[in-house]
Amino acid sequence: MVNLVVVSHSALLAQGVAELAQQMTQGGCQLAIAAGVDDRDHPIGTDAIKVMEAIESVYSPSGVLVLMDLGSALLSAETALELLDPEMAQNVRLCAAPLVEGTLAAVVAASSGASLAEVCAEAMSALTAKASQLGEDTTIPTAASAVAAKVAPDAQSVSWVVRNPNGLHVRPAAKLVEVLAPFTADLLLEKNGQCVNPRSLNQLAILQVRKGDTIRLLASGAQAGEALDAFLQLAHQHFGESVTTTSDNGFTGVMVPRGVIHAPVLQWLPAKPVFLPQTLHAGQVVDQQQRLDLALAQTTVDLQQLAQQAEQQISVEAAAIFNAHAMLIDDEELHLAIKARITQQLICAESALQDELMAMVADYQALDDDYLRVRELDIRDILNRTLGHLTGLPPVPLSVCGEILLVAEELFPSQMVGLDHQQVKGICLSQGNIMSHSAILAKELDIPMLVGAEGCLDGSRNGQIAILDTTVGVLKLQ
Repeated sequence: MVNLVVVSHSALLAQGVAELAQQMTQGGCQLAIAAGVDDRDHPIGTDAIKVMEAIESVYSPSGVLVLMDLGSALLSAETALELLDPEMAQNVRLCAAPLVEGTLAAVVAASSGASLAEVCAEAMSALTAKASQLGEDTTIPTAASAVAAKVAPDAQSVSWVVRNPNGLHVRPAAKLVEVLAPFTADLLLEKNGQCVNPRSLNQLAILQVRKGDTIRLLASGAQAGEALDAFLQLAHQHFGESVTTTSDNGFTGVMVPRGVIHAPVLQWLPAKPVFLPQTLHAGQVVDQQQRLDLALAQTTVDLQQLAQQAEQQISVEAAAIFNAHAMLIDDEELHLAIKARITQQLICAESALQDELMAMVADYQALDDDYLRVRELDIRDILNRTLGHLTGLPPVPLSVCGEILLVAEELFPSQMVGLDHQQVKGICLSQGNIMSHSAILAKELDIPMLVGAEGCLDGSRNGQIAILDTTVGVLKLQ
């Protein structure tokens, strides 16, 4: 069986790619990583000896495919080939495929018993898919916009009336993307004549599928029938959510825990990443796009780790929030849209990222559905984290000593993970929304939260004893 080696400048990036790849198959081919250098102060880089040792650790006469991220990774891989025993080196192939998509495609092909040439071809097909998506259109794409759909003449379809109380919001939508991803089929999801790509979390959100809406999945291609069957099976499970037949007379919100607490105030005003917008010349575009790729990959790894932490500390449902965030930031169409801004506007990666994600925020804020509209906070959470990686100032988690009442302007969902109700006795926000994922997580953490308490930051001070009464929605300061 062909085995794989992933070469990257970043150990975190390589580990994230390997984790994604391993989730694609149970068992199958072996995968080794050679990433980073043994320098605590400057860990980003590649080492030819590490690459050689990684190849040797998974070597098979069937061959080893090596995938790399950036320039010096290729040089290190080429040097490793020169260091290998010649008989071994002749069964090793370096592949120019994009690291993430190429590795995912390669691990599936290798695990199915494909030859080295076939595995390499599968990996390279990811690059072909990217090129075909770029086309000749010079306009800047908006990742969250609906696709211009062309329904195949032989397309089959099935329909479903959505019963989820809040429609296909981020978690059930993410489950739909996950279930449909493996099938070899052309898929479109239609509501009221508008079609989107059901493998894009952003496009599903903009479709605004609400309770009572009829959606139709259209499928053509080799596995169209299997994709339709999988869709119906998931739909009968209400896209991974528990749906009851009670309280069926209108929109139901999520209640924040109620209670009365006494505790000293701790004001939290976390620093936000800042950057100076830069105008580029054409020769700097590739460097900025590479910086963007690395930051997006690091953010994906962060969110996967947050999902694991949320599952251990809170629940599987809480973890699904961050799995959906990871899926959103790993969206190929989003990456293309941000890179197009860099290329066409000659702006730095930070500006392009902020412009694209804030355009998505505006799209969410313009929605009619209250539950979907407040999901803009999730986009700003992701933006804050990715900007942190680009600027070198990633978010710092809240550190609490003793029992406190946390007072803040707003809390991102990711900032809720790690909070302990034994220490954070309550939360008071000058902004916030009762339907945000932050409020949902507060409920699961059993931490009373008051939202929309204008002036609470200006009117309080650290250490001041406060009484938070969420039964009547009042914060009193002593």
